[in-house]
Amino acid sequence: MRLFYILFFILVVSMSLKAQPGSIKNLRYMDDFSYLLKDSTSKKGLEKLKYRKLFKDTNSYWSFGGEVREWYEVRVNPNFGDLPPNSIADYNGSLQHRLMFHADFQFNKRIRGFIQLNNTLEFGNPNPPIPEIIVDGLGVHQLFVEWKLGKRNSKLKQNLRVGRQEYSFGNELLLSSREGPNNRIAFDGVTYIQNSANSDIHILLATPVIIYPNRFDNQHVNEFIWGAYLELNKKKSDKIDAYYLGMFSDRRAYNYISGEQHRHTLGTRFWNHQSKIYYDVELMYQTGAFNEQLINAGNFNAEVRYVFKNTKWKPMIGLGLSYITGDFHANDRQLNTFDSFFPKPVYGLATPQGPSNIAHIRPIVGFEPSESLFVNFSWYYLSRTSNQDGTYTPGMTQVRPMPGVTSDKYAVGTQYSLDVFYFLNKNVTFITFLSYVKPSAYIKETGKGLHTFFWASTLQFKF
Repeated sequence: MRLFYILFFILVVSMSLKAQPGSIKNLRYMDDFSYLLKDSTSKKGLEKLKYRKLFKDTNSYWSFGGEVREWYEVRVNPNFGDLPPNSIADYNGSLQHRLMFHADFQFNKRIRGFIQLNNTLEFGNPNPPIPEIIVDGLGVHQLFVEWKLGKRNSKLKQNLRVGRQEYSFGNELLLSSREGPNNRIAFDGVTYIQNSANSDIHILLATPVIIYPNRFDNQHVNEFIWGAYLELNKKKSDKIDAYYLGMFSDRRAYNYISGEQHRHTLGTRFWNHQSKIYYDVELMYQTGAFNEQLINAGNFNAEVRYVFKNTKWKPMIGLGLSYITGDFHANDRQLNTFDSFFPKPVYGLATPQGPSNIAHIRPIVGFEPSESLFVNFSWYYLSRTSNQDGTYTPGMTQVRPMPGVTSDKYAVGTQYSLDVFYFLNKNVTFITFLSYVKPSAYIKETGKGLHTFFWASTLQFKF
C-alpha cells in the first residue's frame, strides 16, 4: 500500500512539471485563477480544470483542485525520551501521506459552494497515530456556501460564509489552518467578510472540528470561538491588525485542573514584510474567567530581520523573541496561563511545545541563493516564564511536569534548527527540516531529559 502511494505521488509530480502556474494560496478557497477568464487566454494542462462552465450560463463556473503531500520524518527521543505508556522507541521514521481534493462552484456571481475532502495516513510507525493531527481515513474537511451581499459593482465587497471552513489570521498565533501536521484544522461556523481598498474585516462565530481516524467520523466538542479580525493599511508597507477573539471551553485544563472557561483576547499587530527591514510585533491580552478564577494573561511576540537585497544570495540576519505568561501563583484566585486557542506550531515540530508559559530568544541567519531556494538557520533559547506552571502543547495539553513531579527551574532548553525551502515551480515544493534540542534543567528534573533530534522532508504538489 505504501509503495502504491509513493508511485502515485511520483506520477502526479511528473505531471506537474508541465503544469501552468496559478495563484495557489494556503487557504485553497482563496485561490485566484481569474486570469483564465480572459478571452485571449488559452488553457493548458491542469488549467483546464479551472473555470469550466456550469450549464449554459456563462456566469456560472466550477473549478477543481487539490494537493498531494508525502512527508517522511524521523524522531529520536521524542518529548525528550518520555514516551506514552506501552509506546515503542522507533528511530526508523514514518511516512505520512496527505491527499486533498476540492471543488469550487460559482453561480451567477452571487452564490458560491466549496467542498474539500481530506485523506491522511501514516506508514511505518509501530505506535498508534497521535490523536487528531495524523490520520483521517476520509473526511469532509471543508463544506460551505457563500453569498455575495451588497451591490454588484460596489467597491465594498461583502460576503457571508456558512459551513465548514478554515481560518488563518495574522501570524496564526491564535487561529490557524495548522499547516505542518498531517491534518489541518477546520471549523463549522458563520463568517461575515468585508473587503475594501484599504482594509479587511472578518466577523465569526464557529466551533472546531475534531478529527478522528476512520471515514467520515469527525465531530465537534464543546468549544466555541467568536470575534472580529481587522486588517488595515493594505496598500501600505507598514500594516496594522487589530482583533478581538473570544472562546468558551469546558475541556481545557491548567496545571491538571479542568473546568469551564470564558476567555477574551484583545490583540494588535504591527508589521512590514516588504522592506529591507522586516518587522512583526504582536501584543495580546486575555481576560475572562476559568471556574472561579479571574483570567489575567498576556503574549508578546516580536521578530526583526534585515535582508541584504542588493548582494549575492541575499543574506538575512534577524532576531525573534517572545514572553508568554504562565500561572504565577496557584492559590491567588487568578489564572495567568495564556491560552493559544488553535495556533500553528510556533516552535516547529521537534518538541511538543506550544505558546503558553514560555519565553524565547531566537537569532536567525538566512540565505536566498536563487528565487526558488531559501535556507534559514536559527537557534531558540527557551525558558518558562513561571516555575509554578507547566509546559503545554499547541493544543493546550500539559506535557510536563507530570502530577506529583515538581521543579523550580526555568530553563527548558536550546533548539538548533535548519530549514530548507525549494520551490520547483508554483505547484511543487520541497522542504527539509532539521532540529536538535538540548534539554536544560527543567526538562531533566521532570523526566528522562534526553537530547531530541528531528528530521522531516516533504514533497508537496498543489494544483
